[in-house]
Amino acid sequence: MKKIFIITLFFISTTLVAQNKYEFLQGFGYDFSFGIPRLSGGAVFTGNGINYVPRFVSPINEDLSIGISLPVGLSLVNSLGSFNSNPIGFNYAISADINFGLNSTKASRNRFGAFFGLGFGSYDLYSFYDDGTGIKSYRDANYGIHSQVGIRMPYRGQDISLVASNWRGMNISNGRTQVFALKLIYEFMN
Repeated sequence: MKKIFIITLFFISTTLVAQNKYEFLQGFGYDFSFGIPRLSGGAVFTGNGINYVPRFVSPINEDLSIGISLPVGLSLVNSLGSFNSNPIGFNYAISADINFGLNSTKASRNRFGAFFGLGFGSYDLYSFYDDGTGIKSYRDANYGIHSQVGIRMPYRGQDISLVASNWRGMNISNGRTQVFALKLIYEFMN
């Protein structure tokens, strides 16, 4: 799987560079996330946060593009597990995307769009606590394959994306937790 992902990213990045024709698009918005452990000893958590999504796309035509997105977010997390305090969530990924319709390119005039992306990322939980000798921190990394699918549409004069994301955990020490996120992203054209 790693080889396929690396080959795909290499293909998309060389296409962007070779065509010397790429566009920068970006969005900002809200996400609701939840983590589900595959083992019974893991911690279930939910998070509310913000996301920033820069995208570099290479237009194939007016309503179709391939590209790379770099979603990054910060969340306040409620944990039902073994954390001594409510942790802070930090998520990031690199994803190879295929974009159709609205906001797939700057020239798109379509009223509806969709996209799919596959990549690698992490949803990390940082917990801070005082053990009597000072403030300590604990990091619970939920890294692995990242996938996202979404639709784009206009809403009251603003283009928005509704996105479902998933990090399939590969970290054996935390029970390979899967993290899901539902996002509402406001798209900004440059």
